[in-house]
Amino acid sequence: MSGALAPSPPTPGLIAQLNVRTWLDHTVDGRVFAPMLITYPAPQFEDVDPAEVERQMRGVAASLGAVPAELGTSNGESAAAAGERVSIHQGGAILVHFEGSRYALRVLKSARWAGVIANLGHVLLAVGLDELSGVASRAEVDEYIEHAGRTGRIHAAVADVAVSPRHARRAILPGSDGGR
Repeated sequence: MSGALAPSPPTPGLIAQLNVRTWLDHTVDGRVFAPMLITYPAPQFEDVDPAEVERQMRGVAASLGAVPAELGTSNGESAAAAGERVSIHQGGAILVHFEGSRYALRVLKSARWAGVIANLGHVLLAVGLDELSGVASRAEVDEYIEHAGRTGRIHAAVADVAVSPRHARRAILPGSDGGR
């Protein structure tokens, strides 16, 4: 796509629809890292315009500071540093923040994953330029990532994780609230 116009930040409607998949992985030398794959949802009963999906997802990638990456060959080493784009709040709520938008994407994940990324301090954001079903199997997601990495259809950035003081206090003093 060679348009001269800069991609637009995602709209609130697009942010609300985005699919997010998270997991923990290891580098060749055994270091843990936390990828977060963000994709456009494949509609169940209608067709979408692939060019429009790509335009919108390029906007998502640009607003996260993500750049084209070949994840299959570089282990994310070519990913750009995006600054604080991910935050963890009380109760383990994880938010992804977009440049140029006052809206954030809420990621529904476990408190355990929130604790891991808080300790790591970084998340590898991977933005796919093509649609992917929200009910895709792990094998289909792996295939999507491999294909997108080989064909330049994925953008990546390493985002810092900001931990709110209330979440940090809770993580340091588990159970100090007297239980539920």
